[in-house]
Amino acid sequence: MCQIEISRSLAARVGTHEAHVAVRDGDTVQDVIERLSAEYGTQVQTGMLDGERLRSDVIAVRNPDADHEPVTAASPLTPGDTLEFHLTSEHDKVTHA
Repeated sequence: MCQIEISRSLAARVGTHEAHVAVRDGDTVQDVIERLSAEYGTQVQTGMLDGERLRSDVIAVRNPDADHEPVTAASPLTPGDTLEFHLTSEHDKVTHA
């Protein structure tokens, strides 16, 4: 499983702020977003992806409490990862909180 955390501002756009998604080896951030979209509605995918890329105003971070590693839609994931999504306008609040 992958724990997903979505900032309040982005959650208003996509309709959820927290979820758990099954992840298999080789899955990407895009795969996780597509699974979220299947569960919560198409607004998730349109609110977070621009084609096969993250929208220009969306930032994704893997394991924010430990590594705080920025990732792209094509980044591979492993079971147990945590993903945090937020808008670029919230970046300073999230990274300096």
